[in-house]
Amino acid sequence: MQTQAWDRFWQQKTPTNFFNWLVSLLKRIALIGVLFILIQLPPTAMSLIKNHPHLDVVSVSGLVIFVGLFLVIINWAYKLFKRYNTTSIKPSRPAQDFRTVIFGYVAIFVGQMVLGWLNAFLNHQTQTANNNAVAKLMNGNTLIMVAFSISTVLLTPFAEELIFRGVLTNLFFKPNQFWWKIILSGVVFSLGHASTTLISFLIYFYMGGVLAFVYQKTGKIKNAIMLHALNNLVAIIEMLSLLN
Repeated sequence: MQTQAWDRFWQQKTPTNFFNWLVSLLKRIALIGVLFILIQLPPTAMSLIKNHPHLDVVSVSGLVIFVGLFLVIINWAYKLFKRYNTTSIKPSRPAQDFRTVIFGYVAIFVGQMVLGWLNAFLNHQTQTANNNAVAKLMNGNTLIMVAFSISTVLLTPFAEELIFRGVLTNLFFKPNQFWWKIILSGVVFSLGHASTTLISFLIYFYMGGVLAFVYQKTGKIKNAIMLHALNNLVAIIEMLSLLN
């Protein structure tokens, strides 16, 4: 277990135990670092076909790389999640899980609305830099628009929840360290979304925190995935309406 090295050091503070704990910590940080970098790669593949709005060798290759990267990331993250997961599943019925997802979405919606208003008022920023970058990439290229719209709802939630909730929260904290897991998840999740203002950072921190709360409260990563997918679905519909 990932916390055993720390437990041994805490019980018996010897140089060897401290060294083992430090090595274990650095390995876990490196693992998250690799996952953090990997999840940034699929959008890069899309940028390669920005000037290829029609089906050709370049655009098809870009789409294959885009989907392939997501599948590789999801597969590896899922294996890591199964290996490190220590969060116990709380018994609940499907109807209860559905309500949890809906309540989670309402919490995200209200929080984003308030923080979005503050961002516009204080920083004159009506959209976060991350959303602006996505909109710019999608604008004028139907292939990218379709690929991003589908992946935002069907691929991104799986990849990001497995990484930022499933792996991250279980890799650094014990099962009973509830709020530390939520805080860490929110911070790292926000760091991956290219915020340019403190308020925009808080928007993604808050969203990541709510997603982590839902996962930790229910013990079911699928609930966080469904909540993330629902939030992204609404967001992509809004973005497409603005682009059109």
